[in-house]
Amino acid sequence: MALRKTAVIFGAGPGIGAAAAREFAALGYNLALVARTAPKLEWLVGRFEAEGATAKAFLADGADGNSIDAAVRDIRTWAEGDPGVMLFNAYTSQPAGWTHEVDPAGFSRSLIINAGAAQHLVHRFAPAMLAAREGSLLFTSNGFGIWPRGRGFGTLSAGKAAMRSIALTLAEDIAGSGVRVGLLTVNGPSARGTDYDPDVIAKEFVKLHDGSVTDTEIIYNGASGRGPDPL
Repeated sequence: MALRKTAVIFGAGPGIGAAAAREFAALGYNLALVARTAPKLEWLVGRFEAEGATAKAFLADGADGNSIDAAVRDIRTWAEGDPGVMLFNAYTSQPAGWTHEVDPAGFSRSLIINAGAAQHLVHRFAPAMLAAREGSLLFTSNGFGIWPRGRGFGTLSAGKAAMRSIALTLAEDIAGSGVRVGLLTVNGPSARGTDYDPDVIAKEFVKLHDGSVTDTEIIYNGASGRGPDPL
């Protein structure tokens, strides 16, 4: 069965998630915007509809597999099939703290949100893409996934490293299938009007999607290319 021209943005916030959604809307994709809280999602849907895009909000908690599956079912019903693009953009930095002091239960939950949810979505959406021999599975990471840091960043570093591993091993596993796997590692804090403007960063996802960049991973060191300022 052919894939639908729908882009799922899992972790649709006002920054990189919204900017990436706008790029795919410009390519003619309908937008399935997924996040944990309704008010933020409804605001985004309203913005995209005002711009002429077709968009719908879906609620899911990255720590809850049942809610992810419910969102997947609802997306398939709305799209009348499986999406052609899935972008995993969700993350949590909590519980923050020194690695030896972080609560183990909270740390485990963060790994599920940062990495487990990504694999969960791949497990649900990859089969249809592989059968169709097309589609894109995209992921947002940051520099901590490559260069982990302590002093309060250990939780996020572990989660991003695990998610990066999922993306890279997935790319190896399904190489030659026709399905694109793309990992955008944003090596600095994103904010509009800075060297890491989300509207500029999001254009890198299109390169991963359309194959104009053939590597699995893009390491984005800012518009200037100089990288982040030292912490």
